Amino acid sequence: MRISTNILSMKALQSLHINERQMNTAMEHLSTGKKLNNASDNPANIAIVTRMHARVRGMRVSIRNNEDAISMLQTAEAALQTVTNILIHMRNLAVQSANGTNSNENRNLLDKEFQQLVKQIGYIGETTAFNDLSVFDGQSRNISLNDLGHTIDISIKENNIFLPPKRNDIKISTKQEAEAAIAKIEVALQSVSLHRADLGSMINRLQFNIENLNSQSISLTDAASRMEDADMAQEMSGFVKYKLLTEVALSMISQANQIPQMILKLLQS
Repeated sequence: MRISTNILSMKALQSLHINERQMNTAMEHLSTGKKLNNASDNPANIAIVTRMHARVRGMRVSIRNNEDAISMLQTAEAALQTVTNILIHMRNLAVQSANGTNSNENRNLLDKEFQQLVKQIGYIGETTAFNDLSVFDGQSRNISLNDLGHTIDISIKENNIFLPPKRNDIKISTKQEAEAAIAKIEVALQSVSLHRADLGSMINRLQFNIENLNSQSISLTDAASRMEDADMAQEMSGFVKYKLLTEVALSMISQANQIPQMILKLLQS
């Protein structure tokens, strides 16, 4: 009979270590709310979840980039709305000057206001900026559509209506000049309208792209959550179970350790 080697105690001790490990794991899951805390928990799922989180962060950056691009385009569109209002007022002045009942003195007065409006349009073109960048400089700006390297070039073309007065001479101090100005203003209004339509199309595209990125981000976040988040009810049940088994194992060790002594006493009696 083997008395010095307590097999029952060794088995109980092994059971204790297993149950303590399971209990500690359940406790960690409960404290963090996640079932993937260490690479050893599930190496494959850890790798997948890490990639998912990286993609979600990349999408959020792309969303901010798209929102900034929309803000820049909206700044340009608002400026062109102001230009449209100015052109309409300039057209009214030109129509008034072209009226045959006006004197040259009246036309000169109308032209003074008209020239101030021409300068204001040029001023808008020169000073409209977003994030310290000139909006109407004709530069193409590369915007990332997503985190996978897909991009779009945003270009707000320089419009002839923003040319300095000397390069785009237009007056209404005579009937003939006023009639010519009306024709030029009609062309300018058409040009601005087309330009605003282009801006609107780009804004719509970026807004739809943001919606798509948000949908993908939510889906990936949900998928990652299912893989890494702990089921709190299940973890609590597991914790209670392994805590009880740990206590049972401790009791078994205590009892198993007493067996050799009991046998020795019986042999000695």
